[in-house]
Amino acid sequence: MDEIASLTPLFAGVRYDRLEGYRSLQWPVAADGADQPLLYKSGFAFPDGKARLFPVSWVGPTEQPDHQFDLHFNNGRMLEHFHEGNLTYRVPGITEKTPDTFVEVSPQLAEERGLQSGSWVRLMSRYGELRVRALVTDRVHGHELYMPMNSSEILVNSLTSSYTDSATDTPAYKETSVRMDVLAERGESPLPRINWRFGHPTPQSGVEVERKWKRPDYRIPGTDFLRVLNS
Repeated sequence: MDEIASLTPLFAGVRYDRLEGYRSLQWPVAADGADQPLLYKSGFAFPDGKARLFPVSWVGPTEQPDHQFDLHFNNGRMLEHFHEGNLTYRVPGITEKTPDTFVEVSPQLAEERGLQSGSWVRLMSRYGELRVRALVTDRVHGHELYMPMNSSEILVNSLTSSYTDSATDTPAYKETSVRMDVLAERGESPLPRINWRFGHPTPQSGVEVERKWKRPDYRIPGTDFLRVLNS
């Protein structure tokens, strides 16, 4: 952390002793430890301290659902995994709770199409198709679908377009319409019952990391590496 602080002006005043006890610092942090909870309160990073704004024109979605592709396909992240899961799917404790990706389907659409959690479906867009298991949930509504991008086998980008925003070049991942075929194949629910989404978490007063530190199997990160280095 000292090395980072010496090289990065935004973190100049970040030190472990200032962070202990969950005392958060919001960058930029000056060398004396003063931080800025509200960014740019004193000015923007220009000689006159003023922001630079420029107008943009409204551009509608690249595509809308129609009679052929009648479902809106939304996609994004899943709490348990990072990106495609190339590393997190190697962690047994994570994979046990979320073994693969899925597409979330509303109860209304599930009843309309005659599917249930674990049903295999084929999603087809104007650009490609994929097979995935359905998860019936009230987290989506009507003809909305949501599919996590976290899978190295079933790729969300098989369905998305190459359109991008004209100003930022951000891909139009959320502007995809698909149709769904329910396949005869049935499987287990893509989310095991041990997943936290089926539980009723007990509220805690905070992170309470001290409980972890007191466990007999807890080891300070880096201890094994230092032991090998010093041997």
